Amino acid sequence: MVLARRSGVALWRQVQAHVETALADGTLKPGDQIPTEAQMADRFGVNRHTIRRAMAELEDRGLIRVEQGRGSFVQEPILSYRIGQCTRFTDNVIGENRRPSRAVVDVRTLRAEGLPADALGLRPQDTLACVSVVSDCDGHRVSYSDHFFSARRFPGIDDAVRAERSVTAALRRFGIMDYRRKWTQVTARMPTARDAEWLHQNRTRPILLTESLNVDSDGHPIEFGRSQFSSDWVQIVFEP
Repeated sequence: MVLARRSGVALWRQVQAHVETALADGTLKPGDQIPTEAQMADRFGVNRHTIRRAMAELEDRGLIRVEQGRGSFVQEPILSYRIGQCTRFTDNVIGENRRPSRAVVDVRTLRAEGLPADALGLRPQDTLACVSVVSDCDGHRVSYSDHFFSARRFPGIDDAVRAERSVTAALRRFGIMDYRRKWTQVTARMPTARDAEWLHQNRTRPILLTESLNVDSDGHPIEFGRSQFSSDWVQIVFEP
């Protein structure tokens, strides 16, 4: 494809415009993988820096996403993750007619300290059970979460979450038939190396961090959660 080199329009903007046209006319569809930098540089007769500049602009506008180790893809519709008194990942995803999946990737026993211990009302001599879970929507990684519990109150909670692939179902094993969200706080920040690895995203893209506390029907704290969401895939919606 030949670019107009004397048009007064920067070459990277012309490449960007060609990709946008392909998105608009359906040549490139949501989820499609975009050719590599080398392939596009050869196609347009420009260097890789020009392609990289065009792709960065498209990513900044939310039209494409870059996944570490996989390449660039046309952005698909983002998930509206609703936070209210009853916040459940699976219900959120199914509610948008999409397919959820979750997996436990790490289990740790920690000293009771910091915000998780304070939120759960634990003493310094207590211990925390921390279960780390990755969550996908339609096969795409949208979040990873650390779930903190009192190891004394919920012995074996890690095995229960691993077996059920659901915090809600795991808590039922301990007689917690229902629970509600007491509070949630949200922060936007740049990802750490661990965030980028688990979320399969570029470290130049921000993430959404939520920290929350769930309580049982009597108002007693049962779970402190810390979740990292890819801002390319998720928008947070607060409900009464």
